[in-house]
Amino acid sequence: MKTSRLLQAGLILAGLLLNISALQLTAAPAKENVLIDFTYYKQERSGEIIKPYEYDFEDWEKHVTTIPNRGTLVQASTGKGGLGENKPTMDIDKTSTVELVLVIGNANKATSINFSLEDKDGTEQQWNISFAGLNKGQQYRIPLDLTKCSQEVKPGKTPGMNFKKLQAWQIKGDYSIPNVEVLLIKLVAPPK
Repeated sequence: MKTSRLLQAGLILAGLLLNISALQLTAAPAKENVLIDFTYYKQERSGEIIKPYEYDFEDWEKHVTTIPNRGTLVQASTGKGGLGENKPTMDIDKTSTVELVLVIGNANKATSINFSLEDKDGTEQQWNISFAGLNKGQQYRIPLDLTKCSQEVKPGKTPGMNFKKLQAWQIKGDYSIPNVEVLLIKLVAPPK
């Protein structure tokens, strides 16, 4: 009699431990894949600064500030310009949605910015990121559906975007007059 109660208690305890282990395994959040980390800056011993973008252009040139561990701050007098990278190494072909994490600055007057991609055969597509209804000073994760661009700026030799063969990415203004103030934090592929 005592042995069967002991055996029963042992089975109940084993069942509880298995349930707790299963809950811990399912509760672990999936990690997002950071495609561009706008907070990462590193100064080499040679003095060279490694930043998450390669260039800035037009009215944004010399108006992009690096804030290590915080992001890339754009404070430009107009939306005529941008920043970007040629020959990116991000693995964007493994997802259909990305999220741009950003904060709209208090001095921002622009209504939107754009994220664009160009593949090796010349196809350029862009996704408009509207600031309508977004509060200044608050962090947002703006989802971008890569299967539905806002505009195909240039068709390439082969129709559609080849995400496996990217030539460039850019974040740029909407080419309007109002000034832009935005802190870019990261571009991520959300967990599946």
